[in-house]
Amino acid sequence: MQGTGPELVEREPALATLRDLLGSLSRRRGQAVLVTGPAASGRSALLRAFAEEAAATGASVLTSAGSPAESRLPFELVHQLLPGLRLGDGALEHAPSARPAGASGADAARAVHRTVARLARTAPVVLVVDDVQHSDRESLDCLLYAVRRLERAPVMIVVSEPEQPVPGVPSVSSALLPHRSCTRLRIGPLSVDGIRTLATHRVGAVRARRLAPRLKLLTGGNPLLVHALLDDSGGDDGCGCGEADGAGAGGGHGDGDGDGDVAAGGTGSGAVTGAGEAGAGTRFHDAVLTCLDRCGPGAADVARALALIGTPATAQLIGEVTRMTTESVGQAVTALSTSGVIENFRFRHPGARSAVLASVPYERHRALRLRVAELLHRRGARPAEVARHLLRCGEVGAPWACQVLESAAEAAMADDDIDHAVNCLRHAHLSAVDTVRRTTSRIKMVQAEWCRDPELSQRHLKDLIGQVRQGGVAEEALTPLVKQAVWHGAPGIAEELLDRLRLGTGAVCPSEAAERQVTHLWAASVYPSLLRTGPQTPVGRRRDSGPLLGRMDRPLRAAGALLDVLKPGGHDAAVADADQLLETVYPAGREREVFRVAVLALETLLYAGRAERAARWSERLLESSGDSQGRTWLALLSWTAAEAALRQGDLPAAAERAREALKLIPQASWGVAVGLPLSCLVAAQTGMGDFPAAAEQLAQPVPDAMFRSRYGLHYLYARGGHALATGRPDAALTDFQFCGDLMCEWGIDSPGLFPWRLGAARAWHDKGRTERARRLVNDQMTRLGTDGSRTRGAALRLLAAASPVRQRRTMLQESAEILQACGDRLEAAYTLADLSRVESELREHRRAWVLARKALQLARACGAGPLAESLLPGARPKDAVPMAVPPDAAALTPGERRVASLAADGYTNREIAQRLYITGSTVEQHLTKVYRKLSIRRRDELPTDL
Repeated sequence: MQGTGPELVEREPALATLRDLLGSLSRRRGQAVLVTGPAASGRSALLRAFAEEAAATGASVLTSAGSPAESRLPFELVHQLLPGLRLGDGALEHAPSARPAGASGADAARAVHRTVARLARTAPVVLVVDDVQHSDRESLDCLLYAVRRLERAPVMIVVSEPEQPVPGVPSVSSALLPHRSCTRLRIGPLSVDGIRTLATHRVGAVRARRLAPRLKLLTGGNPLLVHALLDDSGGDDGCGCGEADGAGAGGGHGDGDGDGDVAAGGTGSGAVTGAGEAGAGTRFHDAVLTCLDRCGPGAADVARALALIGTPATAQLIGEVTRMTTESVGQAVTALSTSGVIENFRFRHPGARSAVLASVPYERHRALRLRVAELLHRRGARPAEVARHLLRCGEVGAPWACQVLESAAEAAMADDDIDHAVNCLRHAHLSAVDTVRRTTSRIKMVQAEWCRDPELSQRHLKDLIGQVRQGGVAEEALTPLVKQAVWHGAPGIAEELLDRLRLGTGAVCPSEAAERQVTHLWAASVYPSLLRTGPQTPVGRRRDSGPLLGRMDRPLRAAGALLDVLKPGGHDAAVADADQLLETVYPAGREREVFRVAVLALETLLYAGRAERAARWSERLLESSGDSQGRTWLALLSWTAAEAALRQGDLPAAAERAREALKLIPQASWGVAVGLPLSCLVAAQTGMGDFPAAAEQLAQPVPDAMFRSRYGLHYLYARGGHALATGRPDAALTDFQFCGDLMCEWGIDSPGLFPWRLGAARAWHDKGRTERARRLVNDQMTRLGTDGSRTRGAALRLLAAASPVRQRRTMLQESAEILQACGDRLEAAYTLADLSRVESELREHRRAWVLARKALQLARACGAGPLAESLLPGARPKDAVPMAVPPDAAALTPGERRVASLAADGYTNREIAQRLYITGSTVEQHLTKVYRKLSIRRRDELPTDL
């Protein structure tokens, strides 16, 4: 007897049984053996090994194998057996293959029986028939005839058939098993130990021990599939089955939209599916298709339907897709499960799903996809699940498909999957059956594209506006077009669309009415001239800062707060709304509404002079939404962070965030809003003394429409500041005056937005027109409201420049206190520098030096190079580096810290006592304790940052 190889692992007991039965033939006992097992479980390998061993004993071995392609050829199976016989003279004419025309089946069966019986007189005869379920009916009758009549002859008949009956094909087991000479052998899947033994021959004992459990999960122990994975892997550790712990059977049923979707889930971890797909190659794909063929005629259709449906697949749904009965589907599912291809209606290995899908011709694939999508839609499946199939069908041309795709896109936008949303809307556009619906889908696609790159959406705008004028756009689709027209610099078109909405006659639901109001308020905040054009159904904004109610309440309040803060007057209500809104959107989700509300609220805080709050919220929101696909919204958040840093005097941070905003989306994608990051970058570079870089940014082309928008005010103010810094007061005056004219014309002359009068005053001062500058500053001072502290501090510094020296000191001291309190460190540094010069003029040299040192520290902290350089000549060399606050400063009481801080600024004990409303002796006591706690001896050793 021959030894067994890897292909017969765990088949030795069955082979031993066959050997024993073969030995019993010498006692003139006929034997019939039925070998069953799942598809591709190794039945053929077992029969081949037994046939070789039987031939080695001297037995006459006759073999044949059934085939679906030959199952309708009469006597084809017997014809395979007879050429192997050594027949005597005249015997061949009785063989079925040489049977004269018109001979009966009974005659052929008797002829086969006589031939086999004659051969058995000289030696045992072994008839081996593999895959008997595919035999032709005539040959099967001959075999059964022989079984019934050869029980006393040394003839052994070994046949194999699958464990599961093939639909439409009679099982041989029902005919063979009643005979007492019949033995049934079942070949089951390999165990983990068996797979380890098999793999040891390929990858060694150590790797085989590690891979065996995973191979069992991915193949169910099917030897054909195990061999295929090992072949494709070339013996590597991966073996197409992954290495991560806790992996289970892989799925191929996820929400992906591609045929080779390897992101499908499973009952185990994603590590299995990912690595498994990578390891499954041609051998494995061929092995899977072989399993489908061996599972019966309906198995391939069921597997295709299962591959397309994914989860949740049921026998009933598969039956509707394949038009098979539930019973037939159940049989095919059982066959696929026992063969190791699927488990619990899921593919064990994602490569199996890929193989099944790749075997389907495109047109058949598309038809199946569409049928699956329609059935799922009828069953109420989620739009995202239905859309997964529709996206693979191309143009569908059905109203329900368009609606499903639009709903799936909306869900994808809520999940921040903008790419998928655009893809859904593109297919919805193709699937629409009428012009209005097609245009509506296109507008929604444009709106989604804007979130990732507004430049992509701009190319559709002109064509869509033409369709609006031709009456080919539904009224509810006009609101998104208003937003696009505003962003891309078409205020006239935006006004036209708002007029259409105002005069519209269609019924408007509350959410749509609110969305129109939000869009109008935002459009008016960008182009204040649009305030006179509004939607037909106004929706008031809550002003009590009470609870946020419906879905549209947040954007409505955010847009209203921004518009309110642009107007002169108290902004407490707007600031309260902005703060509350930001609390509700943090941590940032991925919904479009969250970003819209956040940006509007942050702009409100910036224009209300709450730069510190805006900076804190901007950074927190950016951190929590940094991997969002909505690059446009991230760019706007980066700008708010940059603007907040600029208004606090942190020039390097402002420049960095502005560059980041311009990198997130191209400059051409910003539309008229390009004035926001550009102006911030120019102002920061100007303040840092990088005048060429700022000039380079100003040389970039910008849309003409930008100067008709609020964003143009940012640009004009920054360009005017650059002109002042580079010695061009006339150019600066032109920009500041233009900025002011626009703000006055639009009714948004708010100092929190831009104190243009102060810029113009600086320009007049540089031109030597001091009195003209003073009038502008005084005019600005009279217009300051409760939110104008930052502007007040800057105005006092300018007013001091045109005042006598002693009045100048008082004004600058007040200015420094205001600016330091509101967090504008750069303006505070300029004020302290001016105050240092005033003290020097008043021969208070020590105080002048202390103030210059503090101004230098602030200038360096702000990155203001020109200011820092101007202060260096007046600073002591040893103090060129800012003094660090000692750790012991934490031990100071609040009262001691206030006294020490004023002393460090150069104030005398008497002045400190007057400012803090305490006695001189108390000041001395506090300073004594401060010196002891900080381990210093003199007043000039006090840190300036207390």
